[in-house]
Amino acid sequence: MTEAYHLADALEGLLANAENGWFTSMTVAIAGLTAEQAAMVPAPRFNSIWAVVNHVRVCHDAVLRSLRGLPWATEDDWPPPGDPADEPAWQAAYERAIASNKELAAFIAGLADDALDQPLAPGEARRYQFIHGLIAHNGYHTCEIISIRHMLGLWLEQT
Repeated sequence: MTEAYHLADALEGLLANAENGWFTSMTVAIAGLTAEQAAMVPAPRFNSIWAVVNHVRVCHDAVLRSLRGLPWATEDDWPPPGDPADEPAWQAAYERAIASNKELAAFIAGLADDALDQPLAPGEARRYQFIHGLIAHNGYHTCEIISIRHMLGLWLEQT
C-alpha cells in the first residue's frame, strides 16, 4: 500500500471508525448525544461538543482546499453550534463533519507518494506534514469532546 493510502486510512479511521483497534474515535465520543447535550458548554471559556464538531469539519474542508491548490477557506474556524432544540441540525452537523473527513481521506488516498513531499505553497509545510498535523488535530479535539462529556456528567464508560 502507498504512504498516501496509509495517511488517508489513519485520517478517516481514527476519526470515524468505531472499531479502529485502540483509539476512541470521534464517532464513539459523540455517540448518543442529543442536540441539547451537544450544545451545552460546561463552563466559561470552554467549547460545546457541537462547536468542536463544526470546527473539525471546517478544518477538513480547509485542508482539502489547500491540498487542491486553492486558498484556505475564509469561513470562521469556529462556527457556532445550532439551536439546542434542533435534532436534525445536530445530526446534519455531525454527518457533515464525517462526510468532509471521508472526502478528504479519499482525496489523500489518490495522491502519489512523491506529491506528499511537496509543500502546499512555497515556504509552507509539506503535504504529508499537514496531513499528520490534521490527524493530531482530530485526536486533540476527540479528547476535548470526551473531556467536555465528562465535565457535563455525560460519561463515556470506555474512556
